[in-house]
Amino acid sequence: MPFSRENRVLELLLLAFLLPFASSSSEECTATAAAGGGETCLQVSEPVVLGNVQSAPTASNYTFEERASAKDYLDILYKERQILTKNARVYEYESVSNPVLNPVPILSLGADDYAANETGVVTADFSSLLGISYPATSPNLLAGFVKVLEGEELDTKAEATSQAFYVVSGSGRSQLQPDGEEEEEGKLIEWATGDMFVVPAHSEPITHTASSTAVLYWVHDEPLLRYLGVKSSEKKFEPTLYTKEMLMDCVEEIKREPGSGEKNRMGILLGNKDTEQTKTITHTLWALLNTIPPKTVQLPHKHNSVALDLCVSAGEGTYTLMSRQIDHNGRLVDPVRMDWAPGGMFVTPPGWWHSHVNEGEQPGWVLPLQDAGIYTYQRSLDIRFAPDSIRHYKEKIIAGVMDQF
Repeated sequence: MPFSRENRVLELLLLAFLLPFASSSSEECTATAAAGGGETCLQVSEPVVLGNVQSAPTASNYTFEERASAKDYLDILYKERQILTKNARVYEYESVSNPVLNPVPILSLGADDYAANETGVVTADFSSLLGISYPATSPNLLAGFVKVLEGEELDTKAEATSQAFYVVSGSGRSQLQPDGEEEEEGKLIEWATGDMFVVPAHSEPITHTASSTAVLYWVHDEPLLRYLGVKSSEKKFEPTLYTKEMLMDCVEEIKREPGSGEKNRMGILLGNKDTEQTKTITHTLWALLNTIPPKTVQLPHKHNSVALDLCVSAGEGTYTLMSRQIDHNGRLVDPVRMDWAPGGMFVTPPGWWHSHVNEGEQPGWVLPLQDAGIYTYQRSLDIRFAPDSIRHYKEKIIAGVMDQF
C-alpha cells in the first residue's frame, strides 16, 4: 500500500473463517449474476467490506521513492562504449519485467480549493508524486477547475488531442480562436450549468466569458502527449456540446425501459459520431454521467483506466470505497473511503476495485472522466464486475482477457 495502516491479519483470518457461515446480500447478488443476470442487484444493506475502512489519504501520505537501480549488464561487461551504444541497457528479464512505479495517488481537489473570489485555473497537479516533470493528475490526464467571475473572461490553452469541459455552475460562452490558416473564424459554444462540451486538438487559446460566475471542470490529455514527445496535429472529432436537457432526457428515457429498475447503476455513456468504434466521448477520453439512488450500494468493479471523478451533486453519506483486492465473497478488503463533495473531484487509481455507496436520502450524481478511450481502442480496458470474478473463482477459473471471439 502507498500509505501505512495497522496490521489486521488476525482479524481478517477470523472474518474469513466466519463469512461462509453468514448469509449476505452480496452472495444473493452473486447468485443472480451467476444465473445470467449480470450486475443487476441493488444493495440496500451495509457496504460490502472485509476489515476496516480507511480514511482518504492526503498528499503527505505519499512520498516519491528513489527505486533501486536495476542491474545493467552492459554497464558491467562494457565499461567503455561508443556514442551509439552508450545509452543502451540490458536487464535480466524477471527482475524488471514488472517495474515498480510510483502509484497513482488517491487524492482530491474540492470546491474549497477554488473558493477565492477571483478568475483563474486551479489544477490537480500530482506530478511530483507520480515522479514526472510536467503537470499531471494521472500519467495521461490533467484535471482542474476553471473559474470565471461574472462579466470577466479567461483564456485556457492545452497542447492536447482532447479537452473536456463540464459546467459545474454558472453560464457563459467559450470562443475557440481561429486555428491556423485553414480556419477563417473560430467556433462559439454557449453553455449553462450541467452542460458539457469537448474540443479537439486546438493550437490557439479558448476564451471563456461568464455571463454569471462560472466554474468548469476541465480535463485534457496533454500529459499523454508530453510523455510521447509529440504535438497534436490532427483534429479527430468536431467540437461537440451536450446540454443538460439532452442528458437528463436520455436518463429519463432509460428509466422507462423494461428492467431498468433492476440495474445496479443508472448511467449514460457519452459518445461521439467520430468515435463509433469505441463509443467514447473522444478518441482518448471516456465520460459517464452516473446516478446512485438513495440507500444503495453499487457492487465493486475495476478497470485499467484511471477515473477522475467529479461529484456533480450528493447528500451526506455518499462516498466511494476503493481497495486493491476483494475476497471470495466480493468484499472490499480494508478499503479507502473517499467522501463525495459537490463540486469537487477525486482520483480512482487504475486496477483498484471500487464501489459507490449512497446511505443518504437524495440521489448522488458523479461524472467520471477517464483515459478509457485509449484503453478501449487498445482492447485493454478490461472492466470487471465482482459477481463475474466471484463466479470464476467458484468455478476454479483464473480469468484472462475478456471474451473477444
